[in-house]
Order: sequence, then C-alpha cells, then structure tokens
Amino acid sequence: MDAKEAKMYFSILIAIALVGAIIFFLAVLIIQQQHTNLELRKANSLAGINAMEKERARIASDLHDDLGPILSVIKFQLGNAIYSSKNQFSYLLNASDQLDEILMKLREISNNLLPTILERKGAFAAIQELIYSLEQSNPLQIFFSYPPLLTMDKNQAIQIFRIVQEAVNNVFKHAKARQMKIIFSEYKKKLVLVCSDDGIGFNVSNEVEPYTGRGFSSIQNRTDLMNGIFYLYSEKGKGTILTIEIPIK
Repeated sequence: MDAKEAKMYFSILIAIALVGAIIFFLAVLIIQQQHTNLELRKANSLAGINAMEKERARIASDLHDDLGPILSVIKFQLGNAIYSSKNQFSYLLNASDQLDEILMKLREISNNLLPTILERKGAFAAIQELIYSLEQSNPLQIFFSYPPLLTMDKNQAIQIFRIVQEAVNNVFKHAKARQMKIIFSEYKKKLVLVCSDDGIGFNVSNEVEPYTGRGFSSIQNRTDLMNGIFYLYSEKGKGTILTIEIPIK
C-alpha cells in the first residue's frame, strides 16, 4: 500500500468514525425528543404512547434498513483493501462512495426528525418545502395558503408542522385523492387550519373512535397539547375535511 492509498484508507476510517458519532448523536436526540414528548402528553393517553412508539419504530427501521447494509458493504470493502494485494485503490474508492451515500441518508433522516428550515424560517416555509418535495414524486396537487402576518411560537410551529405532515401522509396513503388544500387563517385570536381532499373518504360514524386510526390520534394529541380543538368530517366518496383551531396570543 503506497502513501496515497494509505492516506485515503485512514481518511475513510476517520469518516466512518465520524458517521458513527453522528448516528450516536442522532440516537441521543431521538431519545431526548421522545422523552420530552412523553412528558408533555397526558399520562393516561394510550393513543399518544402508541403514536410515539410507532415513530420510534419508523426511525429505527430507517436507520437499520438504510444505513445497516451500506455500513456492511463498507466493512467488506475495507477488509478487502487491507488483506488484498491487488485493487486496493478500487476497494477504497468504493468505500468512499458508500460513505457519501450514508451521509446523504443521515441528512434525510435528520430532516425528517426536525427540518432545518423549520428552525430557521418557521412552520409555513417548512410546509412549503414538504409540499414541494412530495409533489416531485406524486401526482397529487396541493394548494397551500396562509396569511403572511400570521405568527406562532416555536412549540406551536413544531406541532403545526407535524400535524400538516401527518395529514398529508394520510392523504398520500389512504385518500386516493387528486387534490388537497391546506388553508391557514386567523379568526377571533385563533389559528385555524383546514386540510381537505377530494379522495375516497370514509364513514366516520362507523368508527368506534374516529381519532384512533390513520394517524388522527397523533393529530388529536398534538392539538390537545396546544389547548386546541380538532374536528374531523369525512364521508365515503366525498373526501375528508380536517379542521384545527388553536388559541394564539
């Protein structure tokens, strides 16, 4: 192994160590976030606990399914580079490419946990980015509107973004809709959010508890945390309308 290859090899080892540190840091953040959410939710809210565990499982699945195989390939490539007298540079180059893929996956997972734009520019900008990214790979048309002067505090911004994220995901997964509207307004010191779609809908009256399925329990819990009110209307063949009213100062 010449000096150039040795330098690349050690650079890759350092990069792997950094990736491991990033994964550990993300895991700590996830645990802290989930613990905070658990403290905020009502102690007797079984639906809230189930939603939290579902989110943990999704994150664990993302880490395991997306990053685990790539790390295994990198380990194999480095092993070949160490013990093989031929093609060392090729093995190291492949491992470097795999590390680039890991870093991209980490950015995706981190952005799903808490989008950077949400911290920098607020909920409306984060929602616009969410809509743009989803529309690139899905025919669903989303109309988004909000009053430019409407403001909310940091906690409300996070909860509102998660509610919209859940509502959009529901439409993608279940509604078979062509169009969706996400409308914010302000009325009598309340922030009003209306999410509607022209999908297949469902019969709310047939549900034992209409807010337990399709992610609605998570929306209900987040609304409760903000002392708000959650309304749900749906009818087979006539789409779904979700309305949230949140007190604002």
